[in-house]
Amino acid sequence: MQSGPPLPKSDTPAAQALAEEGRKAPLQLLHVSLSNNMVAIRIFDPYHKGETRGTCLPSFLVCNFTANLERYFGWRLLFMLWVSQHLLKGFTLSLLQKAMPYFFRHYKVAAPQVQIFTGVVTLPWAMKPIVGLTSDVCPIFGYHKAPYIILASLCSSSAFGVLSFWTAASISVGVVCLVLVHLQLSTADLLTEARYAVQMQKAPEAGPDLMTYVWAGINMASLVATLLSGPLIHEYGWRAAFFCTAIPAVFVLVPIALGCLEEIPASREELTRIRQHYFEHRETCFLCLIMLFSTFTIMIVGLIQHDPRINFAVSLATALFMLLCFSLCLTPVIAKANAFAVLYTGLSASISGAAFYFYTDTPEMYPAGPHFSDVFFNTILGTVGVVFSLLGMFLYQRYLGGLQYRMLIRITAMIMFCFSMLDVMMFARVNVRFGIPDHWLVLGLSICEQMVYQWQWMPQVLLTANLCPRGMEATMFALLAGCHNLGMTVSSNFGAALLHVLYVKPRGAVGEAAQFDNLWIAAAISSVLPLVTALCLSHLLPDCRQNEKIDAVADPTQGSVLRRWLSQRSDSWVL
Repeated sequence: MQSGPPLPKSDTPAAQALAEEGRKAPLQLLHVSLSNNMVAIRIFDPYHKGETRGTCLPSFLVCNFTANLERYFGWRLLFMLWVSQHLLKGFTLSLLQKAMPYFFRHYKVAAPQVQIFTGVVTLPWAMKPIVGLTSDVCPIFGYHKAPYIILASLCSSSAFGVLSFWTAASISVGVVCLVLVHLQLSTADLLTEARYAVQMQKAPEAGPDLMTYVWAGINMASLVATLLSGPLIHEYGWRAAFFCTAIPAVFVLVPIALGCLEEIPASREELTRIRQHYFEHRETCFLCLIMLFSTFTIMIVGLIQHDPRINFAVSLATALFMLLCFSLCLTPVIAKANAFAVLYTGLSASISGAAFYFYTDTPEMYPAGPHFSDVFFNTILGTVGVVFSLLGMFLYQRYLGGLQYRMLIRITAMIMFCFSMLDVMMFARVNVRFGIPDHWLVLGLSICEQMVYQWQWMPQVLLTANLCPRGMEATMFALLAGCHNLGMTVSSNFGAALLHVLYVKPRGAVGEAAQFDNLWIAAAISSVLPLVTALCLSHLLPDCRQNEKIDAVADPTQGSVLRRWLSQRSDSWVL
């Protein structure tokens, strides 16, 4: 099996990870099937005209798959990826996401503030560009990766200790601890991806098999966490879930201690070459710093300011400033697509904080509510979501991969709007008046919305990868993905302000039924805005099909507003 064209070797290690993440991992859709005692592993590769590449192994010799990988990449890399990708990114992140709403309920945090805190704790994922830049240009004792993972892991381990055992910790301390946990997850994710990206360049023929190993393991670990989350939280509480997630966070130090990263200290000449590479791309380094400034601004305001309207105003202003800088520095086709991604994500007001209370409040808290159990809400709905997300990927691969970007985003926005109206109906309790059970309605919505979400997500990831110029894939993918993550924080803060204005402020308290009176209005607004954005701004996307190459991105800054202005100034000086 052959992978897509390898990344240029002139790119830096930490940067290469994000190129692989964008050009391979999310875009090569895994399909595993069993027939005639054979296990078929196939990967859909959009970069090769939607063709499917695969291999078959006897089911009783599937272990040969890992043995083959060990022959190419060695047991150290496989063990490092098993811990950092499967345990951390798959198991820990999934279980952490299931436990966080219960953590906020324990502290009686109102739904608007839940939205703000949720946006804050996920901001480290938007800091990937600056983490990659720092690890590349500022190695510690000559090592680019291991020291940064160790530092982040030590901070995360301490944070997990506070979350699991310090019962007197305040909510602010808890949120800071969650930020440190996500910092470890994002740092380990980035830097270990950097490692396997380099190794795949040395053995490109085994690259798809390695990606199968990574992403199949992540999905399986995530499914295990989903199955475990409901009974664990119901029987032992959210602290037990945090304790379980702490074990992989500490265990990641073991493969590092065993030298599984196989790092060689950088020489002075190599470090000079890396720094020269970044100096030649000053605009992208400037954008990395802008991303850092934006994330820290939103994070600090979110921690010290509890007015959702102020948080939304600050996050929106910061995102618009960042968007302006990107639009000035990047070539028009990239700048316009990035603007659409940020606006489409940011204007999709998230109200998940209020929805959690709506679904899980007890009869004493909300007599007319659905009263979902922890097992149903986390395990059953979560498992259904995972299964039908995979089905959504298959349907996208099979039928939607050749559509135009603009057409697909409009179609999926309209479909998602229709399903979201059923959410509005549930929040208004209309389904009860028609005799439609809450459990069946939510199951149906989870099935449909998860599939449509994949149809929206996959082309955006594909577009992001296609917008990355050759030789700058990694840095550009990091920056564009960082913009998307920042847009998600804006979405959370927008939802917080919306809930605050509509007086939707449940906190898991007894007798809070009145807090849900206007939740259906918030849901209706959050359903309409993405549709309006898609219909009005989809012209910012490239006018081409998903399987067509975008030719106008050879240089990330060619034809940018800043370049044109500097060129005019230079011409005037010459005259």
